[in-house]
Order: sequence, then C-alpha cells, then structure tokens
Amino acid sequence: MVVIASDSFKGTLSSLEICKLFKENFSDAICLPIADGGEGSLEAISNILEGRFINVEVTDLYFKKIKTKFYLDNNYNAYIESASCVGLNLAKPDNDPGQVTTFGVGEQILDAIKMGAQNIYVFLGGTASNDGGCGLASALGVKFFNKDNELFTPTGLTLKNIDYIDDFFAKETLKGINIIMLSDVKSPFYGVDGAAYKFAKQKGASDEEIKILDDGLQNLSNLIFQNLNIDISKIPGSGAAGGLGGGLLAFANASVASGIETILDLANFDAIIKDADYVISGEGKLDRQTLDGKVIDGVARRCMKQNKRLILIVGVSEMSLEEIQQIYPCVSHLYETNDEHLPFEQVKKTAKEDYLKIIKKLDSNLQ
Repeated sequence: MVVIASDSFKGTLSSLEICKLFKENFSDAICLPIADGGEGSLEAISNILEGRFINVEVTDLYFKKIKTKFYLDNNYNAYIESASCVGLNLAKPDNDPGQVTTFGVGEQILDAIKMGAQNIYVFLGGTASNDGGCGLASALGVKFFNKDNELFTPTGLTLKNIDYIDDFFAKETLKGINIIMLSDVKSPFYGVDGAAYKFAKQKGASDEEIKILDDGLQNLSNLIFQNLNIDISKIPGSGAAGGLGGGLLAFANASVASGIETILDLANFDAIIKDADYVISGEGKLDRQTLDGKVIDGVARRCMKQNKRLILIVGVSEMSLEEIQQIYPCVSHLYETNDEHLPFEQVKKTAKEDYLKIIKKLDSNLQ
C-alpha cells in the first residue's frame, strides 16, 4: 500500500491533481492532498474534513472588493487562506507592498465569527503585503491614530505615522474566539531577518523602501508594547506574511502553529501511514528552505518516526539524494520531473506529462 502526500507544484499541478494522477496508476494508493499553510491549504483541508466553503466578498490588496471563500467544517471550525485576498497571485506586476492592505483577512475572520466559528485557523503563506497586520486589525475594530489624533488604516509605508493604538473594540469582538495562525516562517517582526528585509523585495519593494518598511514595523512594535503591553518583536513567526503574524499575535491574541504539522494531524497522517509500504511526497522545488517546515520536512519526520520509506518526486532539486539522506535517512528515491532544470516557462506546459512519466517509471521500479 502506498500513501501519497504531496504538496502542489506551484503554477502547474495542485496537490489534488497529483493525487488524481496517482489514483489512475496505483489502484491501492491512499491519497492525501497536503499543504504547509500556503497556497493550496484550503483545498487540502476540504479533502480532509467534512464541511463546506463559505463564499464572501471582502477587501483585496488594493482596497477594492473581491469575491473569495473560506472553509467551515462540520464542527464550525473555520479555515482562512490569507492569500485568498492578499496573495502574490493577486498582485499587479508592479506591486508595491508598502501600499497594500490585509483588511480583507480581518473581514473574513468577522464573517467566520458570524457563521458561529469559535476556532479560526489562518494560513499565512504567499501574501504580497507588508502592513504588520494593521489592515486586518482595522477590520476587527482596532483604531490607529496619527500625531494629529486622526484615525486611519495604516499600510506598510504609513506604519511610521502611527502614534497611538486603541484595541478596545477588537477585544470585545474577539471574546471567546480562538485564532490559530499557521506558517512555516520563523522570522521576527523587524530587523535584518524580519518581514521587510527578508521578504519585501520579492513582493516588489525597492532597497530604499525596505528600510522605510522596516522602520515602520519597528515603530508599530514599540507602540504595541507601549499601548497594549505586548512584546512581539522577537517572537518567531511574527514576521510571517509581511508582519501579519505579529498583527495576529498582538491584536487577535493568536497562537502559533506549524502549517504542515497541523494539516498532518488533522489528516490523521500517523495512523494512515502505519501500514504503508511506501510514502510518496514532493513539491515544485527542493532546496534548503524545504528543510524548515515545508511539506517534505513534515512528512519525512513523520516517516522517520515509524521507519517508513519515503519517495520524493519534485520539479527540480538543488540537493542530491545523498545530501537529503543525511537529513532524512528514510528517503529511498528522488525523482525530478524537470531533471534538465529547464526554465519554468518552457516546462509548465508539459508538467502533467512529465509527472506521469515519473509515475510510470516509479511503478516499474517498485514491481
């Protein structure tokens, strides 16, 4: 018996599509669409837990309305993907992370509360924002004032203008609500390893703007400590999603959990692989970042605990099989669907066919 627990191949194959390809070729395969808290997390959850999608209209990155959805399971636990309204996939080519908002994530939390949810899981991966969660907080009722005592909704570039924070109404709104933020990012709120310096460039910020964004996050952190008596500055994960992690910690009293570990637990993964001959996992690119809480990392550690053999199918790998085995001795095979490391634009049209070739090769090797 084979268990399939692969992440998506970003831009080509979803984890559910990968599962379907295996089902067509391995009749005894148990398929679990898996994600680590980023893109595809709702799809994974909806295939693990019975429930329904809730369609909502919220604010997008650019303060315009967008239709999106979150998932509500049959126990009234809600699951929200931040990327569904502030994702890089929704960003303009010239996106400026200093001018966009996470307001829509806060609106989804409010919608979930109206639906009766008391436990709300927020996936943080793949956002194009850098507002320290102030947009989300504003939606929840937190008030931000500048030096002229004017109320405003801060974005990344205006975090430096915040002079005072009042979270009274948000506290009332969130009474009895348990919010869990899910991420694989361990970065602090600000500083050289923080939200701005580590991630803002890939979201469209210039070097000069990154300094402004970081200064703004530091100002916000200081005011959160002064006004709310909460120190988020060094908490691992507070820098996730452009500081949205820190905003959830400060303004929503959120707890922090690993995206992949939570999804594996919800899927009852340990029990499912107990009788497996092989476990197969993968993602689009295997590199050193994979080792820090990504899908392969989570699956491999569970496999090692039960002495299960793990096969990896990835788009490309920057590590050899021997290097991987030093970290995860359970890995027995490594396959690359793009073993020539051709440009993404060249291979994305044949991604499905390339993956099927690996499945057929794997089928013959396991006979």
